[in-house]
Amino acid sequence: MARRDELLSAGVFAAAGAAILIASLRMDRLTDRGIEAWSVPGLTPGVVGALMVVLSLVLGLQALRAPAQAADDEPPVPGAMRRAGLALLLCVVFAGITLGHGLPFVVEGAVFIFVFTTLFSWAEWRAEARVARGLLQTLAVAVGASAFISWLFESVFLVRLP
Repeated sequence: MARRDELLSAGVFAAAGAAILIASLRMDRLTDRGIEAWSVPGLTPGVVGALMVVLSLVLGLQALRAPAQAADDEPPVPGAMRRAGLALLLCVVFAGITLGHGLPFVVEGAVFIFVFTTLFSWAEWRAEARVARGLLQTLAVAVGASAFISWLFESVFLVRLP
């Protein structure tokens, strides 16, 4: 019997990937403006959506092939759903509410990466007695990643960030 939480996750991610892929395929290609095929809107989200579908199918197949486990051995689905809900909430707050309304992207990106990583790593850091080290490493990664992402979008993709 397959693990229900992995099958549920595979289904949710496959549906999200399919929705992203369909939305990207429906976007205007801007051929009337002479846009090059490799820089059309929707290309990157389409590739990401397609990869989400493929990787979701792999996750689902692995879940189906997993040996049967006793009900006591399976982790509780509500805990996984709570973590997924928290991740979704953080992403929606960042991308849907705060982004573009005040602070520059590089600052908001660093804050988002720091908060996200801290929330999902806190229990592990506490168990290993390395909270201070984890916070410092997360801060360094958040600042570096946000600076790199800002540079990449503004210098390579020529996208003006808020």
